Amino acid sequence: MVHNFAWKGIVEGFYGRPWTHKERLDMISFISEVGMNAYMYAPKDDPYHRENWRNPYPSRKLESLRELASHAKSHGISFVFAVSPGMSVRYSDKRDIDAFMQKLKALYGAGVRDFAILYDDIPNALSNEADREKFPNLASAQVCFANSVWERLKKWSGDNTLMVCPTQYNGDYNTEYVLGIGAGLHQDIDIMWTGPDVCSRELTYEYTQAVTAALMRPVVYWDNYPVNDAGMRGELHIGPYTGRDRRLPEVCRGFFLNPMNQAEASKIALGAAASYLRNPEGYDPQAAWEAAAVRVLGEDALEAITTFADACAISPLHPEDPPMLKEAVDRAVERATENFQEGAGILSAYMLKMKASAELLRTNPNTKFVEEARPWLEEYVRWTDIGMHIAETVEKSGAYLVSSASSGRRGFSLHALPIVSARRKLSRMMSDAVNFKTRVCGDVLLQLGRDLLRQLQ
Repeated sequence: MVHNFAWKGIVEGFYGRPWTHKERLDMISFISEVGMNAYMYAPKDDPYHRENWRNPYPSRKLESLRELASHAKSHGISFVFAVSPGMSVRYSDKRDIDAFMQKLKALYGAGVRDFAILYDDIPNALSNEADREKFPNLASAQVCFANSVWERLKKWSGDNTLMVCPTQYNGDYNTEYVLGIGAGLHQDIDIMWTGPDVCSRELTYEYTQAVTAALMRPVVYWDNYPVNDAGMRGELHIGPYTGRDRRLPEVCRGFFLNPMNQAEASKIALGAAASYLRNPEGYDPQAAWEAAAVRVLGEDALEAITTFADACAISPLHPEDPPMLKEAVDRAVERATENFQEGAGILSAYMLKMKASAELLRTNPNTKFVEEARPWLEEYVRWTDIGMHIAETVEKSGAYLVSSASSGRRGFSLHALPIVSARRKLSRMMSDAVNFKTRVCGDVLLQLGRDLLRQLQ
């Protein structure tokens, strides 16, 4: 039996500057091209979505949402309108349910038929006294509210759908809260979940099967990749989409990937993920990533973006240091133990390759990607300068050591002028690097530079 994901989409659900209207229109077109079928509107920093959720959208903003919904429909994309009322909602107050429905009614009038209630990132206990008197716990209050919304939505149209993101949306699926949500919500309401963690490295069949059992319905994954908000702002998540089990369509209703604030740069990971969502069984992460990178930047940029993406590898899916860069540095260090010049040459060659990749990307016709990636590209180039100077320092030190040995002098004089000068310059460069704002290159060159400075003390 062939299983397919019902939902194959993205959720604009990150913190920080929301996308522009133009970016949203463009993204909807893009996800349609790569075979996705849904876009959820849920930017945390839209005040009418979260902080001031009771207030109606101003006419101009409502018109923008209407255009998005129409654009999505014309491209075969379900426009899912979400509201996050949890910070201030009074679950027991009929006026809040009425206000919530008024919010949805305006979008219903704009052609929207898919809706979501997001209870994420709020306190995990009832704060309103009336709510505490009426409901035994948070789950029962949220269930009552969501089921009331669902009943009213179905009266408007049998085509309407509803999705809920619970307050506990990851980790242990056997808590009283999760079991209460699963047992209480109407069976036709989808429930979202991020996995074992907020940003999950792996989503296995076994774990998903257990979550599905606890929620009493196939889960919908809110997949926090390639998102880079909050503590991940220094990361650029443009690497392959990995760690998702091929059998998930059997126990999962689908996926909404949460992109980065950088809309254009997000397309590489999203394009790769779309290949998984279309065909999990035949998914090849590297091949899908390469195809997505070519789609965004062109065939001529593939080698350059491969090198740059490796330097940007650190992410929830790949928390380790950049593998290609680390392998090159490890080879250089190992070779330098026998031959300073050859070790320095290996490091220099890779730094030159990195610098060349940066220059090629900086002149790529996709100027929006270039602008979004600019902070990472700039510090990427600065790391190549540091790496080149490390290689130069190693070469000078080695040459002096060999010269000392051949002339009968014993030891390694750290007061030799070329070494002192190189060490001072490296020390200044390393001090600057500590203040870099991006995590490009991980700690590979940082640690190499620190190790060399210790040896030259």
